[in-house]
Amino acid sequence: MVNSNYYAMDLLYVLPTHIQAARAGNAIHAILLYRRKLDREEIKPILLLGSTIPLCSAQWERMFNTSRIPGEETDDLP
Repeated sequence: MVNSNYYAMDLLYVLPTHIQAARAGNAIHAILLYRRKLDREEIKPILLLGSTIPLCSAQWERMFNTSRIPGEETDDLP
């Protein structure tokens, strides 16, 4: 995803390490756990400031299994 920062996921499940490969593995593991929850529809909608109005979750559909093909004027999502 464009403009995404997965650095914050570094502290999710284990203590940080200075070994870059281990940190990459931890981030990938966390992303795949999130994907599994997303595929199983186990993620609850995010509510605005504790209200009953959920944020739109439509963008989650394209978080995985999507590629962007650059074009001259606009990009294409196949």
